[in-house]
Amino acid sequence: MKRVNYFLLAVLSFGVLLGFSTTDNPNHGARSYSNKSVSNEPVVTDNNNPSVVTGFPYYTDDFDGANDTTALIGRGYDIYRRGGPPGAAAIWFQGNATVFAAFNGPPTGYVASNYQSTTGANDIDNWLVLPPLNVVAGDSVFFRERSVEDNPFPDSMRVMYNPTGSSLPEDANWVELGRFLNTDDDSWGLRGFAAPSSGITARFAIRYAMVDGGPFGDNSNYAGIDALVVSRDQPLPVELSSFTSVISNSTVTLNWSTSSETNNSRFDIERSSNGVWSKVGTVNGNGTTTEVRNYSFTDRGLASGTYNYRLKQVDFNGNYEYHNLSNEVVIGVPSEFSLSQNYPNPFNPSTTINYQISAPGKVTLSLYDLNGREVRSLVNETKEAGYYSVSLNASDLSSGIYFYTLTSGNFVQTKKLSLVK
Repeated sequence: MKRVNYFLLAVLSFGVLLGFSTTDNPNHGARSYSNKSVSNEPVVTDNNNPSVVTGFPYYTDDFDGANDTTALIGRGYDIYRRGGPPGAAAIWFQGNATVFAAFNGPPTGYVASNYQSTTGANDIDNWLVLPPLNVVAGDSVFFRERSVEDNPFPDSMRVMYNPTGSSLPEDANWVELGRFLNTDDDSWGLRGFAAPSSGITARFAIRYAMVDGGPFGDNSNYAGIDALVVSRDQPLPVELSSFTSVISNSTVTLNWSTSSETNNSRFDIERSSNGVWSKVGTVNGNGTTTEVRNYSFTDRGLASGTYNYRLKQVDFNGNYEYHNLSNEVVIGVPSEFSLSQNYPNPFNPSTTINYQISAPGKVTLSLYDLNGREVRSLVNETKEAGYYSVSLNASDLSSGIYFYTLTSGNFVQTKKLSLVK
């Protein structure tokens, strides 16, 4: 019995150290409370509370559909939990209409977080990181937020920004744009925060961050977010309505359309492999127009691998912005050997020859004159299966007809080219 009494005394002492007493309600709900004083209330550094959403929206999420973890991640969000151990509930989840209804759309059409996302009196730090966006300094994120009516628990949120594209909370480039106490007057408050710098894959994040926030804590209850918008003060010089890719063997065709253009000089097409971007072509723009314009660019002779594409839209003043292709482009391994016709043909003095190898082995590609003499060895090495391209500079050769032959294993194919000077 004495040992039991010591154990109970230890438990009660540990509870005092954690900052709760036996009068705390470990199951404090969203609508039923006892009045209590609150300590260590979060400091509000920015009550950025605009009256209206301003600018020209280029990213919106009304949260009117599914907002469980899987659905949010499927829409490009990243979700992180920091602080105390996980609790019984998901850290961001579908809104509960019995607590309060959404700002707009269906009653449950918002995303929420609450005290059950950790245990005991542990801290809460739940990150909802937006998808990467092409942000210009001064762009603003707006959203509606609230807690329960007459909430005695000081629910608080912070808004973060990272221009580099990293979504990890530990990244050193995150800056805090402000923090606020959630609205508790039975209304949805409007918040807005401006990006201090630009980034082509920048991230905004909303943090439900509470010290002493778990079921036994004093500072958290239930909070929701709805009607999220990211906008720009000035209209985009080019409004892209679509940007897609089509793959055919080692060739990628990019197609895009604009719904309007202002002072648009050109699109530079850029491609990356392993994170290194390079310019691969240019397509002229249409200046200023409100009519739909369609564009296309073909990128030929790609090796097997994974690529990303983006458009660098440049105006006549030299200003530019990026538009990223949403999907990766994957060039696979060919199913057969093949030698393509060189292009351009006729040529002077340079041309390109594409070929494909369906199995690894020794490969030779040679250039011959009309008398059958080899005048140039273009390839003579072992190759893995894949798509390949080789350039021929014939500035030291005479005008005329030449033949080029590809040999690999039992495969042999010859084509004719014409050099005109």
